Amino acid sequence: MLKHFIFLVFITLMFYSCEKDTVIRYDVSLDAEFDIPSGLNTIETHYFIIRNVPTFYKQSADNRGVDTSSILNVLASKGLIASKFQDLDFDFVERISVYAISQKDPTLKREMYYLDIVPLTTGTQLRMLSSTTELKKILSEELIDIEVRLNLRKFTTTLIRARLSFGYAVI
Repeated sequence: MLKHFIFLVFITLMFYSCEKDTVIRYDVSLDAEFDIPSGLNTIETHYFIIRNVPTFYKQSADNRGVDTSSILNVLASKGLIASKFQDLDFDFVERISVYAISQKDPTLKREMYYLDIVPLTTGTQLRMLSSTTELKKILSEELIDIEVRLNLRKFTTTLIRARLSFGYAVI
């Protein structure tokens, strides 16, 4: 009898803890550009701040008929970096992380993308992993700042005009 009771409690807890699948209402794709100068060393972490990046938060919601007060969560979706004018391999990058920074409260900073070990065979597009950080508070601002942090495995020999293609998913 006790075994049956424990089994029923266990089964009940398993079904109770199951979550529903997250329904994504829509995705927003954005771009930002920045320069990676030549001659960067392999010892330091290099920081690049991209100022006044529009999020189109309200406009995107309005275009889809979504009331912004009904948005529960905003998460980073795709994120990649490519050279704007050259077919350049990004194998010189060892580690990368990208942060969204609030302009209203610059102490509010959340990671959007990262790649702790960039493969040597990364090619001309540096595809990053999306962080699971909640971004609604920052991305609900119409303009934000983006911080790109790079650690390099070899020196840069030329100026690289880079394009950060990123986006967010609204839940």
